[in-house]
Amino acid sequence: MVSLSVTRAGAILAVRDVARSVAFYSEQLGFTVEALYDDPPYATLARAGTRVSLAEQGHAADDRPGVTMSAPADPSSLQVVLVLEMSGLQEAYSELTAAGLRFLAEPYSPPWGGHRCFVVDPDGYLIELEEPA
Repeated sequence: MVSLSVTRAGAILAVRDVARSVAFYSEQLGFTVEALYDDPPYATLARAGTRVSLAEQGHAADDRPGVTMSAPADPSSLQVVLVLEMSGLQEAYSELTAAGLRFLAEPYSPPWGGHRCFVVDPDGYLIELEEPA
């Protein structure tokens, strides 16, 4: 195995409107904005040691030749789900629902324990809120 000196993990999500997504992730889910860029629109946010970057869809980049990122065309068929492990899931669900966020369903308690539910971001990505057993 190759030895990698990784200091943080994260994901880049293609979004239709970076400003709208920054507001969602920072104001509703408590991410901290680390950097904002204008050309092309791009943002880096962090929470609990994880980085989530938001890239405006459709822009080519020299460092990823041949790949153009796009937000989900069909939110019922996704390749990625962001997971936020937490305590106090029921309270968070109630607060976020009152704030107008859309969930797929109420919190679920699987047979192996814990609780989870899925909130939908402005582009249709799912964020699983998970309270482990």
